[in-house]
Amino acid sequence: MGNQKSLSTKDALKFAKKAEETGDKEKAQKYFEAILTTYPDNEDAVIGIKRLNPNSLFRSDIDELKELFKESKFWEVEVKCKNYLERYPEVQELYSLLGLVMGIKGAHSEALSHFKKAAEITPLNVSVQFNLGNAFKFTGNNKLALQSFMQAINIDPKYVPALSNAGLILMVEKKYDAALELFTAAAHLMPDSVEVLCNVAGALREKGEYEIAIHHYHKAIELDATNAQVFLDMAMCEKLNDNPAEAKNIYELITTEDPLNTDAHNSFGNFLKETGAVEEAISHYERAIELEPTNPAPVNNLGILYRDDGQDDKAEEVFELAREKFREAKKVH
Repeated sequence: MGNQKSLSTKDALKFAKKAEETGDKEKAQKYFEAILTTYPDNEDAVIGIKRLNPNSLFRSDIDELKELFKESKFWEVEVKCKNYLERYPEVQELYSLLGLVMGIKGAHSEALSHFKKAAEITPLNVSVQFNLGNAFKFTGNNKLALQSFMQAINIDPKYVPALSNAGLILMVEKKYDAALELFTAAAHLMPDSVEVLCNVAGALREKGEYEIAIHHYHKAIELDATNAQVFLDMAMCEKLNDNPAEAKNIYELITTEDPLNTDAHNSFGNFLKETGAVEEAISHYERAIELEPTNPAPVNNLGILYRDDGQDDKAEEVFELAREKFREAKKVH
């Protein structure tokens, strides 16, 4: 039986090529299409169809562009998409791929224009609406970004990336209840996502529900104990929950286990300053500055600590050192 199918395909290819050679394009097309109905990946039939229609855009062409994008060959994707769009200006995938490439290049306004066009062509495509939302967000328009993310959720209520990004915008707008609702929906769909669990915890923390937030941070740590930021966020939550001893234990753990973490030293310095341990705070700020001299956060925090402590000369010395380092870094770049 297997040989019979193989021979049938070979015969169909033979007849198709013969029809093509005699100029009967329509007959050749029918043979190639018949083969593809049964064997959609038959390379000879695909090539034959393309040969008969040299000015057409095929699904395999789009797939090739997507593969190039996965391989980070962005310049090639950009060039090919622009060339195709001159002939096929109504293909959504071309605008979407071009928008993604422009976003990677940092040309967010241009990316936005491409995603808008993609959304005009296929307004009910969840990925298109999600990409449009991201483009609006990158260009500073959170209102329209939220609208696009919510449109994506309306299309597919289980689309976690849109649930998460919409929630993050609501967090910025201090609409914590609405954000928590979206984050919770995402957590039901992806209970093993550290990012999603931390989003839930962050919304709970802002609502003052510290115990439940800490519970979610612990769940995230059970999934990934290597993410230092989760520990830092949990330490802050412990402090807000009137448990400074536990917060300090967490900061000490992170700065010991991850001694090259600038953010950990800076955050620990902030905590120590607020709890009155000035000398220890200075030590951690200085360590953060040593690790990342051009990072403005620990430098400013150290200067502010000296200023608040009445040591104006030391404060000015730190601020001047910061300005000097920034000037040096600017020359290098």
